[in-house]
Amino acid sequence: MNNVKEFTVQNYYLVEIDHVGGVDPRNKVTKWSWDVYIATNEKEEYRGKALAPGRGVEVPWTVLGKKDLLEEMIEMCQQHMPKHP
Repeated sequence: MNNVKEFTVQNYYLVEIDHVGGVDPRNKVTKWSWDVYIATNEKEEYRGKALAPGRGVEVPWTVLGKKDLLEEMIEMCQQHMPKHP
């Protein structure tokens, strides 16, 4: 089965990110919780996925390439957070 790549989840993180709504400094800060998964295979290829439970936001499985895999996933989570909650 040469066309199948198998990855194993190596790390699971709970990441909490403060989110400020809009440009008005009076806007409320909310804390978003993310379930972050990082998987690898025997070739040391990495994939990441994140879910924000209760918010309906997901970062689908994505190829990771930076040295700090968790930081790369946190950046993707922040990009998926709406600009105005």
